[in-house]
Amino acid sequence: MSEPRMTHEQAIDVAPGYVLGALERDDEAAVRDHLATCLLPHPDFEALGGIVPALLDLDDLVLVEPPPSLGLRIMAAAAADLAANPRGAASSPATTPGPITPASDPATASPPATAPIAFPTAAERVIREDVRRSRASRFDWALRIAAVIAIVASGAYGLNVRGQLDAAQRFDRAIASVVQAAGQPGALTVALGSAKDSKASGIAAVGSDGAVVMAIRDLPATTGSQVYEAWVIVGKTAPLAVGGFTVDNNGSALFTTRPATTPPGAVIALTLEPRAGNTAPEGPVVAVGAASAPPPASS
Repeated sequence: MSEPRMTHEQAIDVAPGYVLGALERDDEAAVRDHLATCLLPHPDFEALGGIVPALLDLDDLVLVEPPPSLGLRIMAAAAADLAANPRGAASSPATTPGPITPASDPATASPPATAPIAFPTAAERVIREDVRRSRASRFDWALRIAAVIAIVASGAYGLNVRGQLDAAQRFDRAIASVVQAAGQPGALTVALGSAKDSKASGIAAVGSDGAVVMAIRDLPATTGSQVYEAWVIVGKTAPLAVGGFTVDNNGSALFTTRPATTPPGAVIALTLEPRAGNTAPEGPVVAVGAASAPPPASS
């Protein structure tokens, strides 16, 4: 007896596995045979087929751990599917109870005889197995596709995941450099907070020569001749330009200024200037903080 041909619905169910090359050989052959002979449209194969090239183009992917709520949502969906299609549902037609008579009083009547359960025919077993495999396939691929989504499209990431990870890793490395500088004797620390209409923030350390090592993030990318310029302001003196840098779409930067007189209480400001070489600030302040000595070690 030959195996039954794959139905259109079954082919749609295993479309993700076929596109990702994760099916068993027999199932893959069955899908190919179905696609070659079925006249119905198969948009799922076309839509999912665009995922594989995108995944192959992403180099050095870092696996993102799915949030715990994702597993709960998948399990809830699976439970709802099982509740709507219970495995043990009886297939026999329902009977309408007749009027209650003294003989059928529940307190005195003997329990009705249970009809024997007929063993399923070969055709029924094939149908039940198809349903079981279909449900297992849907749940299995829900987990697999959820993992793919966690890599390339978690929330609104899409293909920006790698860029966001790069930004986070770059900022982490910048923070490590600042922490190392802050550990040197006589170093000062600076908490750089966002200025008005800015989201930029970071930390900085002032070395013994007055140079500032800063790690900052959430900076809009510079364009044209724009530069971010660092300024040291001591008391009521005029701001002193101590160096500038540009930023790409990553939005994070590690920058070390030129040496300057930067005592405790000196203000460190970062502005977005229209051009390099300005001796007085022209652009808006994006981040600012004051240099302070670390608290004395407790005895």
